[in-house]
Amino acid sequence: MTTQKYAKCLVQKPGPFPLELQGKGGSTSKDPVPGVKATHLMSVDESVLKGFFTVDCSWLWSGAARGPVGESHIHDFSHVIGFMGGHIDNPQDLGGEISIWLDGNEETLTRNVLIFVPAGVAHGPILFTKITRPVFFITIAMTGKYHWKNVPAPETPKEKKYTIMDHTKERFSVGGDFKEAPRPPGPRTSKGARILHIEEDMVPGSFYVDFVWIFEGTGGAPAPEHTHEWPELIAWAGADPSRPRHVGGEMSIVLGDETHSTDKSTLVCIPAGTKHCPWLWHEIKTPNFNFSAGPQGMYSGSHKRS
Repeated sequence: MTTQKYAKCLVQKPGPFPLELQGKGGSTSKDPVPGVKATHLMSVDESVLKGFFTVDCSWLWSGAARGPVGESHIHDFSHVIGFMGGHIDNPQDLGGEISIWLDGNEETLTRNVLIFVPAGVAHGPILFTKITRPVFFITIAMTGKYHWKNVPAPETPKEKKYTIMDHTKERFSVGGDFKEAPRPPGPRTSKGARILHIEEDMVPGSFYVDFVWIFEGTGGAPAPEHTHEWPELIAWAGADPSRPRHVGGEMSIVLGDETHSTDKSTLVCIPAGTKHCPWLWHEIKTPNFNFSAGPQGMYSGSHKRS
């Protein structure tokens, strides 16, 4: 059997423990949030794929935490923390209540958010007050090796140097397509909703992150075959609590001249300069998150050049 060159770029396993809950006082048990049913889904960093940045994600299914988890800490790199729930009738509803401390400010969340935390901004702990429906918990950090320094939480709230993003760009339609991009070839019956998006024109200093719900059907991303000068993450995560490592259908993506197909929740870690797409989903029967990210402040690629 011939081994495909890019097979190693498809990551489907988690690391040892959800990153934002680690630290001096952080638990390292298999129960990341005592009181909340959870699945540590998948993660990647340079130890998994050389030259790639850090991504870590979990599903929180239901429950209420017994207390805050993690500790106040800082990093010497910027990162994004995301909390996302929702369903077909209300895609932006978090499905619970979460509090997070950011530079001494307690922020209470009830809607889907991406939080941009610049380097040096103290954050943590996190209190998962109640989880009534599945919530996706993700950390995306522009570093190959995740590390932190525990620091005392500020005694008084500081000026907010972080950004909590709870909306996407107007240039995206509700159905999740770039208005300026053509639809992918072939039949399209998918139902979904664009959830959240960040680029540096929305949040100065940030990097590109995009999240979309796919509820059901057949379709594909609007981007044609292209390359980037930077590494990109393209991923999907199944939202069925009984089978969180499956997407309720099949996804496929072209990397180089190879087509990779899977029915599992997957981080596709695309090295800089690698030709990729089309990205297609086939007969999705249960909801899943599709998301992408990269270190570039503004999304760019060979298909965007004039």
